[in-house]
Amino acid sequence: MQSMEIIKALDLKIEKLVHDYDRIKIENDVLRQELNELKNKNDELVRNNQDMLLRIDSAITLTKKGKKSDSETDFSY
Repeated sequence: MQSMEIIKALDLKIEKLVHDYDRIKIENDVLRQELNELKNKNDELVRNNQDMLLRIDSAITLTKKGKKSDSETDFSY
């Protein structure tokens, strides 16, 4: 009888481990999906940031060109 009790106890432990493994695997899949969504969002934000920096750079360049034009005096008359 002692061996039957040991076998039952081991079976219960194995069932619990399989259940825990399945639960953790599902949780891992969910976390991987969330991570991918966050990576995609981060990539989008990086692209938006780069676009904004390019717009700022263009605005600064246009502003500098505008100031040069204002400071140049036209002596052609």
